[in-house]
Amino acid sequence: MVLEPMIAAAPVHLTDRVKLDLMRLIEASNLKPGDKLPAADELCRQFAVSRTVVREAIASLKAEGRLRSLRGSGVYVETPPPAAGGLSLFMAAPEEIADILDFMEFRISVEVEAAGLAAERRTEVNLLRMAQALAQFRNSVRDKTLASDADRAFHRAIADATSNKRFRLFVDEMGERLIPRRALGASFADEKSKAEFLEVIAGEHQRIFDAITERKPDEARLAMRRHLEDGRRRYREWSLAHDGGLGG
Repeated sequence: MVLEPMIAAAPVHLTDRVKLDLMRLIEASNLKPGDKLPAADELCRQFAVSRTVVREAIASLKAEGRLRSLRGSGVYVETPPPAAGGLSLFMAAPEEIADILDFMEFRISVEVEAAGLAAERRTEVNLLRMAQALAQFRNSVRDKTLASDADRAFHRAIADATSNKRFRLFVDEMGERLIPRRALGASFADEKSKAEFLEVIAGEHQRIFDAITERKPDEARLAMRRHLEDGRRRYREWSLAHDGGLGG
């Protein structure tokens, strides 16, 4: 009798299985970049595995650029990495206050000039989009998004007004990293302090908008520089007040 060779299915490593389960969970729960994963204990119960396996699966997905962790805050969904052969202009999302400050410094080097060019080249359509973003920002002051989407829309409208697609590419590539306060867990003592915080930013945006509207490039550059430098200071001060945390 001739025995047929027995072909065994390749075993799936437990960590790999949990990686797949995590990706399915993200998809099924419609989690977006910046959204937080359930706590590790909950994942252990859901997948019936140990904390070690969950940690290994998360570490592997972090290495692939699909997740990121914030010390003392949790694990968050990251923007999917570019397809093979693609080119990403920027580094991974920041996880430490030093990374945030570096990002802000980099933004200053780009967006100050963008504001000046926008003041020289803007059209009425550009101004309309900026005004819409300003209105959206003020309408978002009291919701849980911390006006992040409206904030990014304002900076995107300025990039559009430069008539240089590379400024728009910069904003789009940065994505959630451009305005990371929501993803990084900014918190406030109460609704009043949050509203006051966002009103300050709204005022800074208004000054940038006014300079661009009036076609005053130097004033637009100055207003943008002050806005971003004040943002950098706010990150630093919030971090010190919250023992290493990060905020808007």
